[in-house]
Amino acid sequence: MEKIFQLHDPNQSIKQFYAVEGGKERIITAADDTVVQHANYEDRKEDGFSVDRQIRRVARIYMPTVRMLINQYKDQDAYLYLNYGDEKARDRMIERYPLLFKACSGGV
Repeated sequence: MEKIFQLHDPNQSIKQFYAVEGGKERIITAADDTVVQHANYEDRKEDGFSVDRQIRRVARIYMPTVRMLINQYKDQDAYLYLNYGDEKARDRMIERYPLLFKACSGGV
């Protein structure tokens, strides 16, 4: 029977577990964006403008989420944004995954 021990802080977006079965040991890494989802939910209650109403915030980009898109979904736009800072790739990525990124009202 495999025993699994939690290695991460519950407030982190990456979950890690230490698993032991027989004489084999391994570390399991799983992405979890519940913290980001909650922050995005809270941010969606606003209209997307700064307190002084002078600038409009575009989106919250959380880099572990971008890395998750690269690793799990092989997303080319996430790769271009992470490695080269491509703004058009960022905008496409935000439009494709609206639940992962907080976009202001009215779109990007």
